[in-house]
Amino acid sequence: MAQSQPPSPTSPDGLHLKRPCLMVADLERSLLIYRDILGFRLDYVGDASPTSYLYKAFKFPQEVQLKFAALSTEYEPRSLALTEFKGIQLPTPTPPYRAATVMRVPDIASTIQKIRDRGLEAIEPSFFTAPPNLSFTEQAFCDYDGHLIVLYEVKQSDNLTPERD
Repeated sequence: MAQSQPPSPTSPDGLHLKRPCLMVADLERSLLIYRDILGFRLDYVGDASPTSYLYKAFKFPQEVQLKFAALSTEYEPRSLALTEFKGIQLPTPTPPYRAATVMRVPDIASTIQKIRDRGLEAIEPSFFTAPPNLSFTEQAFCDYDGHLIVLYEVKQSDNLTPERD
């Protein structure tokens, strides 16, 4: 039985995850985390038009002012969106959390220290290994708007035995 080839990145066929879109109360404050600490590149910022799909999808009343920012990584264009809302107050998410955005970072310890320096709390890290020789560190925090962000770092090591916290 022949295996089918996956669709090319430009093909309209197949599943494609475009980007998470996080609602934020203050775009500039959020960029201190996503751009300045995590390393996303800010591609563009624009005001949402009154007919923007954001109003329908997120059920915002028409009087709410929305500003949309697209961010990229070195390898993923427009991989994250931040949408600022003005004119309404949203409740802060509380545990148990219903969703998380998971991101790989090159140096989790220094990244978490910068997060803590901004006055945010981090959850204690988790460490585990996986075959053939990978070592993982995971650590989470909530941003200023209560979005759960899980960071991870992966390294190759010799002589690891698989275990999971």
